[in-house]
Order: sequence, then structure tokens, then C-alpha cells
Amino acid sequence: MLSDLSSAWLLLAWVWPLLLAVLAPQPRLWWLPPPGALPALLTAVLAPTGLQLDLPWLILGTTLGLDATARLYLLFTALLWLVAGVFAASMHRPAPSGAKTDCWQTGRFNALFLLAMAGHFWLILGLDLISFYVGFAMMGLASYALVVHEGTPEALQAGRVYLIMALLGEVVLFAGLTMIAVQTGSMQPSAHQLTQLDDLTIALVLLGLAVKAGIFPLHLWLPLAHPAAPVAASAVLSGAMIKVALLGWLRFLPVGAVAWPHWGSALVLMGVLTLLFALIVGLTQRDLKVILAYSSISKMGFLLLLLGVLLLEPELAPVGVPALVLYVAHHGLVKGGLFLGVGLRKQAGQGWQPLILAGLACLALAMVAAPLTSGAVAKYVTKPLLTELPATWNWLGPVLILANVATVLLMARLLWLSWQLKSPVTPATASANSHQRGPVIAWSLLTGVILLLPLVLYRPSAWLGDAPGMMAGVALAAAVIWLTRLGLNPLLAAVGRIPPGDLLAAFSLATHRLRLLHMRRADNPANVWRQLQTRLSAQRATPPSHHTKTARTPATAIHEPLTWPVVGALWLSLGAALLLFLLAGQLD
Repeated sequence: MLSDLSSAWLLLAWVWPLLLAVLAPQPRLWWLPPPGALPALLTAVLAPTGLQLDLPWLILGTTLGLDATARLYLLFTALLWLVAGVFAASMHRPAPSGAKTDCWQTGRFNALFLLAMAGHFWLILGLDLISFYVGFAMMGLASYALVVHEGTPEALQAGRVYLIMALLGEVVLFAGLTMIAVQTGSMQPSAHQLTQLDDLTIALVLLGLAVKAGIFPLHLWLPLAHPAAPVAASAVLSGAMIKVALLGWLRFLPVGAVAWPHWGSALVLMGVLTLLFALIVGLTQRDLKVILAYSSISKMGFLLLLLGVLLLEPELAPVGVPALVLYVAHHGLVKGGLFLGVGLRKQAGQGWQPLILAGLACLALAMVAAPLTSGAVAKYVTKPLLTELPATWNWLGPVLILANVATVLLMARLLWLSWQLKSPVTPATASANSHQRGPVIAWSLLTGVILLLPLVLYRPSAWLGDAPGMMAGVALAAAVIWLTRLGLNPLLAAVGRIPPGDLLAAFSLATHRLRLLHMRRADNPANVWRQLQTRLSAQRATPPSHHTKTARTPATAIHEPLTWPVVGALWLSLGAALLLFLLAGQLD
């Protein structure tokens, strides 16, 4: 009886936010997002490892389970969803008496926030291919609405890019998971069965999840979506959702079962490229959330590098897999805390600002693996993966040292811009922003948990981390700041030169120039050139505004004529194809 009750928590963990999503559109239930994560958090804390629940009546048979990896994933993501839910509820708290409020906008955001939460918890607990894919698709499609919630032109553009890339990633992932089912003959393949996979299947699984992870060059959506989304959505997008890619790779690739030298080498190289590219571009950004977005891309590159090492050296898997999951948990909590802290820096009253700046400084130190932080512990446990590599990979050492220094510079830039940012909240408007007390308290508790992690996770020998590398980065950051104050910093010319979306912006510029060239050949060059110059000058002189005819309000932002029908049709088509495929397999 106790075992049945414990197993029921596995179902409740993801069904509960799904049920709350049905009730969320009611204005009086604006407070629903935080309670949605409570069953999952309790399951991660109280349920025994190895718990499993078979649901043969769900879809074509679903298996939920809580192994060691799923427990840690569920623990840190549920905590992050809980704190972000406090921010979401505060953002849509009823307006003061007499003020107007958009009840549809409030209910829509909360419902889709809970729907994304349910999909996320489902794919973590689901041990079979169908559960992972359905939860992944549910989370991805609901996240689109979170990205475009503000309804600004920037949000709508980011939403279009996100939606296109998310659907492409889901189609590729669907094909990869289908081929896994065919080649292994199981919806819950073991590590030994996964050794039968061919190169095409592995490529599809890698590419399908690389979109969500933001791996170069499939990262284009991430630096656009994060700054466009509300802070609660940005926190879970970067802290929780992109991390499911690593969970999928650990479950559906033959990690630790057999060596895959060519795939391992490819992942190491792609990880290094992603790591360095994101750090370099991130240092040229001005927006705080864009800087954090590129920081997330760089860390996902580092995790891809470590995954490649495990494919190269499968005997490291017993140590490497827990190390990767621990690093994911550290980064998810810290990055989510940084996004929420940046939101508070912009929205909270003046009285909270010293506390917020201090918390951001602590989280930034954890991100650069400063001594006595969770970052130091996370880096310590990943060292065996890098020290056991063959001599041909010795060049990784200097590259990672360079990346560490660049990460310190990136976090120093984040803190510098945060320090210079002026809070829009004045004492005169402090009473209208009293609802920020809940988010500040929740964020402070999250920051406190992160600061206590080293004491809980590992022995004192792991607390020092990479002190020499961090000190070198701090010294370099101090020199850069000093040169900047003197007006002698040559790097300032690069700031703002690379827009968010980098490659996408370069592609747009190239196509624009090709159109110019075509028009100049087709008509009088002088007249066409003057017309284009006039049009571009007019666009720069009149930036997009909510009050222009082309602007759309948040309430209508996701109701584009074709967006949701097309999305729904594609999703249902994929589900129907999977259903027919599995039924055909059963009939055989």
C-alpha cells in the first residue's frame, strides 16, 4: 500500500500542474504558478530512488521512474520552477483598486507557464521514448507563448525564430526516437540495446536536442528569446528547459556502453567552438539578459564537450555521468537566480537594491567557480573527465583556461552593467511595487540555497576550485575596467557591433544587400539607392512602438492568423504518425 502511494507521486508530480493549467485562466487564481511545482519538489525529496510506475493505459504504455539522475534533475528544476512561479504570480497580481487589469493576459500566461512546467516534469520522470517526446513537445510549444507574451515587435520576431527552430528540432528528434524504437525493439531501451544504433540515428538525436541546448550554430533562437520573454520565463528557459537536452543524450545515447571515437571527437570540437564563440559574442553585448543568454550557450558547449569525453572514454561514465548532472544542477540554479536577480534589479524598489546587487555578486562568483561556491565543487567533480584524456587532447587545457578567464570577464561585465543600471522605481512609486516583496524573499532563499550547496554536496577539498585561473580573470577584468575609466580601452569599439542572434543578423544583412544589388541592376541605380536610403533613415528615426499601427497588444500577440493552427496541425500530425507506426509494429 505504501509503495502504491509512493508511486502515485510520480504521476501527481506532472499531472498536478497540468490540472492547475485548466484553472489558471480564472483571474482570482492568479497565485497558481508556485503551487504547481510543489508535488514534484516533494517527490524529489521524499520518494525513494528506483521508484517506478507503469501506466499501460496512457498513450501506448508509459513508464514513470525516479532514478538518481531523474531525482537530481527533478529536485533543482522543481525548486527553480517554484521560485520563478512566485515571480510569475507577482507579475500578474491583481492591480490596486480602481486600476484596470487584463485578466485574459494574466490567465493566459499562467496557464501556459503551468503547461510548460507539466511537460518538463513529464519528460524528466518518463523513462520511455513516448513520454520524453510528448513532454518535450508540450514544454516547447507552451514556451513559445511565454516568449511572445509581451507582444512587442522584438518578442514577436524572437517568437517566430523560436517556433521555427523548435518545430524543426522536434521533427528531427521525433525521427531519431522513432529509429531508436525500430532498431532496439523497445520503447525503454537499455544502454546495451543502444549500442545497436547506427550513425544516422545518433545524428538525429544529437541534432534534435542540440536546438534546445543552443549548440552552435543552432543557438540563434536563444539570445533573441531570453531578453524578449518575461523574467520568470527567461529563468526557467535558461535554468531548466535547455538542460533537458543533456538528459535526453544521457538516456538515448550509448553513454558508457561502448566507445564512439568519431562521435566523441565531433562533440568535443563542437563543444569547444560553442564555448568560445558564445563567450566572445557575449562580451560585446549591452543587454543584461542577452549577456546571460550567451553565458548559457557557452556552458552548454562545455557540457557537450564533457559528453564527448564520455563517448571517447566510456570507462569514465560511472564518475562522469554524476559529475555532468551535478554541473547541470549547479548551472541551472545559478543561471536561473541570475536572470531573476536581473529582473529584480530593474523592477524592485530602491530599498531592495543593495541586497539584490550583493546577491548578483554571489551568484556571479558561483558562475566563475570561485572558491567556496557551488561552481568550485561542480568544476572539481568534472576534472577527472579532462585529466584522463589521451595526449592528443592536451590542447584542451589551455583552451579551457582561456575560457575560464573569458567567463570571469563576462560576469564582471554583467556586474558592471548591473551596477550602472538605475532602478525605475522611486520612493513615490514604492507603494505600487510592494508586490515585489514576495519575489525578493523567494529569490533570496534561492540564493541562500546556492550558497549552502558546497557545504552539502562535497568535502572541503573541493571548495577551492580553480583559484589561480579565477584570480587571473579578476586581475584582467580590473585592468579592463581601469582602462575603460581612463578612456583607453580599445575593446569598447567592439561593444554593440554584434547584434543578438549574431549569425541570423549576418544572414539578414547579406540577403538585404543581395536585394539591393538586384534592384540596382534592375532599375536606375541612383534612384533606387536614394529610395532605399530614405526608407532606412525613416525606419531609424521612428523606432517600433506599441502605439504604432503595426504594434500588437500582448492579448493578441499569440493569435496570429496561421501560427497556432499550423503549430497544432504539425504537432498532431507527428503524434498520429508515431501512433500509427507503433500500432503497425504491434500488429506485426
